[in-house]
Amino acid sequence: MFVADSTTDYPAPTPPTVGLSLGVVTLAGLVDAVSYLEYNRVYVSIMSGNTTALGVAVANGQHAQAGRLGLVVGLFVGGVVLGTGLHRVARRQPASVVLGVVAALLLLAYAWPALAIECLALGMGIINASVHQLGGVNVSLTYVTGALVKAGTGLADLLSGRPASRDWAWQALGWVCFLAGSFGGALIWAYWGLETLVAASGCCLLLALWARRVPVA
Repeated sequence: MFVADSTTDYPAPTPPTVGLSLGVVTLAGLVDAVSYLEYNRVYVSIMSGNTTALGVAVANGQHAQAGRLGLVVGLFVGGVVLGTGLHRVARRQPASVVLGVVAALLLLAYAWPALAIECLALGMGIINASVHQLGGVNVSLTYVTGALVKAGTGLADLLSGRPASRDWAWQALGWVCFLAGSFGGALIWAYWGLETLVAASGCCLLLALWARRVPVA
C-alpha cells in the first residue's frame, strides 16, 4: 500500500510503475486468500491479523498454534529484511530480482507442501521490497490497515476543505486491488486448491519481467 512520509511535491509516478505496484498488491491479496483458506485462517501478508490471533492463542494456552503464528510473523519480518537486502545489492532491475525470488518461493510452496506456509510467509515479506517508492511517496505493499487509515484521513481532509495529500486515492485503490486479489484467489482456490500457487508463481514471474522495463525505486 502507499504510505506517505513527506509533504514534498514529487513528480507523479508513471502509469507503468503504478500498474506494477498495483499488480503486486493484487498478487499479495490472492496469495493471502489461498493461505487463509488452506491453512486454517493463517495470513501470510497481513501480520496485524496474525498478531491478534497470536495473542489469543497464547491467552488460551494453544501453544502449537501460537508457535505456528509466531513463526509466520518471524518469517515475514525476515523476508522483509532479505528482500530489502536483495533490492539494495541488485544494481540492475532490483524489483525484477525480488519478484523472481518470490515467484520461486511460490512454486516451492506448491512443490513442498510440508513447508508451504513458511515459504509463503517468507515470500510475502520479500515482496514488500519489490517497490519502495512511487513518485517520492514510500509504499508498503501489504499494509492494508495503514492504507485504509490514510485513505480515510485524506477523504476527511477533502470533505472538510483542507489540503489533502495526493496519495490518499492511491491508498484506496491499493486496498481495492488487494480485495480483488483475495476475491480472485478464493474463487480459483475453490477449483484448483494449492495449484492456485502455480498460477500465482506464473503471475509473479510476469510481474518480474514487467519490472525489467519499468523504473522503480
